Amino acid sequence: MKKILLTVATFLGIMAMTGCDNHSHGLDYRITCSIDNALKHDSATLLVLEEAYGQLRVCGISRSTNGTFTFTGQTDKPKVALIRWDNDSTEPFYFVLENGVTRITIKPGSWNITGSPQNSQYLHYINQRNSIMDTRVATWQEYLNMAADSTLKRDDELRMVRQDSLLNDSLQRITVERINRGDAVGRIIRERYGKLLDQEHMRMLK
Repeated sequence: MKKILLTVATFLGIMAMTGCDNHSHGLDYRITCSIDNALKHDSATLLVLEEAYGQLRVCGISRSTNGTFTFTGQTDKPKVALIRWDNDSTEPFYFVLENGVTRITIKPGSWNITGSPQNSQYLHYINQRNSIMDTRVATWQEYLNMAADSTLKRDDELRMVRQDSLLNDSLQRITVERINRGDAVGRIIRERYGKLLDQEHMRMLK
């Protein structure tokens, strides 16, 4: 995706000729993205990944209205999309662009998305992932606390190492399962989390 992002400047120049068709067939999608006041951005750009060409296409630029950015247009099928900001202080936001009304809320360290079936699936995966990660953090915090007060026994250490291994396996398995569905959600997860898979689980990818 990093290489793909290098093509954005070129596509900005030709957006007027090849941009998303927003009007000829009526309104198909509407994206409203609200950001926290702490995330100071004046404009945002919506880009869609055109898989046939492996390139990003600009589908709109929105100016902030009290911290809310709005994009409208249409798409023939769900596609991988991202919102980029007017500076790099906030990471690009990946989501699935599909017809209907999609509402995105972004805060420092968290986000939420509603109104879109595939994005609900994406959010479900993220919540699963965060839950597993939180449990892993708690496991190792317990380990450190017991080591610090000299109450850590060999059985405790083995238990926590095994628990962490099982949690990591669960995390990798839900990632493989979601990627292998082959839809837009899976493509986002492959891009964002596929590189974190170990060799054993990497071989499970279709």
